[in-house]
Amino acid sequence: MLALYQADILGEIYVQDAREWLIGRSTSDELRTFALELFEKTLTNVGDIDELLESVAENWHLSRMAAVDRALLRMAVSEMLYCKDTPPKVVINEVVELAKRYSTAASGAFVNGILDRIHKDHAEERG
Repeated sequence: MLALYQADILGEIYVQDAREWLIGRSTSDELRTFALELFEKTLTNVGDIDELLESVAENWHLSRMAAVDRALLRMAVSEMLYCKDTPPKVVINEVVELAKRYSTAASGAFVNGILDRIHKDHAEERG
């Protein structure tokens, strides 16, 4: 989430630094591989992810969302759609907890509502 947040805020120039940061922060090969794959999948598909988020987040443009919420939502959607091993409900629960911890007081409910709708509307894309 932090690497995606910083890449969002700082732009393309930060992407390689974010990769290196993820490699240095990971405590195991398995975690490092997963974190890098999720980071790359999210960045590769950010256009499609943002389009999906905009379509679900009624009356909320991505530019109006808190940057932490935007990073969390992008990461969660990427994991839900492109990482078939993690159950969507687990992704949603973990991201809601991160939103509560690192973002605004209302972010947990906001993130939960958007991700729950995406899960219900796009579950067939996982199959």
